[in-house]
Amino acid sequence: YEDPEVLAANPFFGELLDTFTNAVARPSRITGDRYNEVSSAFFSAVHSVLSGEAQAAQALEDLEADLNRMSRGGRW
Repeated sequence: YEDPEVLAANPFFGELLDTFTNAVARPSRITGDRYNEVSSAFFSAVHSVLSGEAQAAQALEDLEADLNRMSRGGRW
């Protein structure tokens, strides 16, 4: 993702390096026994936006508050 020849042919690969180095392959390793609750909250937020029931900014704000509550202030 840093090779100049590869980037010349596929410029967007440069944006992927950070994504792959910070990715969490299995979110359940982070969220532990709250994975189902987190997954449900995420699904509900996305669904509310895609179905037109909520604006994205508000849905994300609400989701952030829910996740902070679930994670005890970001400490999973």
